[in-house]
Amino acid sequence: MSEAILTASHLCVSLGGKEILHDVSLRVAKGDFLTLIGPNGSGKSTLLHTLCGLTKPGQGRVTLAGQPLAAYGRRKLAQKIALVTQQHTLPADLTVYDLVRCGRFPYRHFPRGLGAEDREKIDQALLATSLTPYAQREVKSLSGGEQQRAWLATALAQEPEIMVLDEPTTYLDIRHQFMLLELLQEWHDRRGLTIVIVLHDLNQAYTWGQTTAVLAEGRIAAAGRTAEVVTPDLMQRVFGVTSEIVTTSSGRSFLACYPQTAPKR
Repeated sequence: MSEAILTASHLCVSLGGKEILHDVSLRVAKGDFLTLIGPNGSGKSTLLHTLCGLTKPGQGRVTLAGQPLAAYGRRKLAQKIALVTQQHTLPADLTVYDLVRCGRFPYRHFPRGLGAEDREKIDQALLATSLTPYAQREVKSLSGGEQQRAWLATALAQEPEIMVLDEPTTYLDIRHQFMLLELLQEWHDRRGLTIVIVLHDLNQAYTWGQTTAVLAEGRIAAAGRTAEVVTPDLMQRVFGVTSEIVTTSSGRSFLACYPQTAPKR
C-alpha cells in the first residue's frame, strides 16, 4: 500500500451549533484517485474543507505528509493542496487569464511580476481545459460549465500535489463531464497528481475512482478499493436504491442504479 499523503484522524466538526462530522477518519494514499460519495447533507463538503484547512475540527486532526496542517504556512500549503469548490465570488471585470494567473500565487515573490515559467504554466492550464480562446473574456460572461473549467484551470496552474474537488461536474453537460474527468485522470497518471473528488453521479465514481469513501450521516460508512466498496448492497443500505454492476459487450463494467417502481414503457 502506498504511503499516506493526507490523513484525517477522528474528526468531529460542528457548524452553526450542529455536529456535521462524527469521528471521521480517512487515509488518502499518495497518487490515489479517491472518490467521495454520500447522500445530500452527509458532510462531504465539510470534510473537504477540513482536509484543506479551511474548516477547523473541534476534535481530531488532519496531517499532510505526516505534519499537522497548522505547520504549513499559507503559501506552502497552497503549493501542496488546491481546492475547486462549487460556489465562487468574482470581481465583475476579472478575465479568465487573470483568474488562472491567481493559481501562480504560491510561487510568486512580490513585487516581481509573472515570470516566463508562470506564463508557461498558465498557458498549459488554459490549453488543457480548452479555454485558450476565452483567455481575455470576463469570467462572468461564461456559461456555468465554462466557469467551472476556468476554476479547474486555476487549480492546474497551481501545480499542487493534491487536488480536492467538490462536485466539479456540476453545470457541465455529459460530454464536458467526461472531458473533465478524463483530464483529471491524465494528470493523475502522467504527473502523479493525488485526487480527492466528490461526485454525485455514482456510476462516474465507480468508473473513475481508484478508491472510494462513502459518507452517511456524518460518518464513514465504507472506504477502500472502489470495486469492493461500491456494491449493490451498499447502494441499497446508504442511498436506498436498487443497482447492479453491468458489463457491456466491450467488457467495460459500470454501475446501473434504478428505482424499484420504474414506469413501464
